[in-house]
Amino acid sequence: MAIRAALLVCLILVVLTAFSDGPGPRQSDAQPEFYFTRLMYTDTRGHGPRPGQEVPSTDFEHGHGLGDRLAWFLGAWMTDTWDADYQYMGGIQRLTNTRVYLKPHPLSIMDPALFKYPYIYAVEVGQMELTAQEADRLREYLLRGGFWHCDDFWGLRQWNQFARQIKKIFPDREIVDLPLTHEIFHTFYDIDQILQPPNDGLGRQYTYSGGRTQTWEQPDDTEPRVRGISDDSGRLMVLITYNSDLGDAWEWMDDTDYPAKFTGYAYRLGMNSIIYAMTH
Repeated sequence: MAIRAALLVCLILVVLTAFSDGPGPRQSDAQPEFYFTRLMYTDTRGHGPRPGQEVPSTDFEHGHGLGDRLAWFLGAWMTDTWDADYQYMGGIQRLTNTRVYLKPHPLSIMDPALFKYPYIYAVEVGQMELTAQEADRLREYLLRGGFWHCDDFWGLRQWNQFARQIKKIFPDREIVDLPLTHEIFHTFYDIDQILQPPNDGLGRQYTYSGGRTQTWEQPDDTEPRVRGISDDSGRLMVLITYNSDLGDAWEWMDDTDYPAKFTGYAYRLGMNSIIYAMTH
């Protein structure tokens, strides 16, 4: 255990010392049409970006699972980094003609550049803690046409924490379950069933058991739900994939032990959300 702990500390130091000035496009990525922008936030343990702090280098993949361990030290927003980002962007590039920025693109809530990007993704939002200033910024971003996908949180404790943060942003707007007739399920792919992409460990168990084991994480609320918040004109501003882990489904798409049906679903819903964000 001591050796493993020492190795993890060394890896954290590698990431911290590799901090960069930001994820500016390379020459080969000239004029990309889409950035998969991962939202940086402070979690309930107080871990997250600091004013003036540069973002971790995105020049390398951490290796499956390492991003989750780094998240304990650098903040829950880093869960699944950067493997999920690279895998997902590669899939978008293959499936569409869109010019995709091919490196991860983390951005803090208070970064003035936030308004340049119509789509932001946040993971483990059941651990998010917003300041009043951050809530105001997100409200402005969303009402000005931004789209926010919130993913990978489980059970009533995390739901209640997330709902409290949403109330800071929109005290008078309701979170509603999205019916399968909603446009988000049909923008590009037709989705007729809500599935529950599990984390990688539960996904493997599901495969090994022939689909007989659980895919939920918390017993107090086990059903996957796709919810949302819309503006006054009915445009979906916030997509909420609760009791689901699309990020792990993207990250482990090439692992034959992770169920392909969940990876396919995660890609279809993710692609729909991106196209919705770019066209509404």
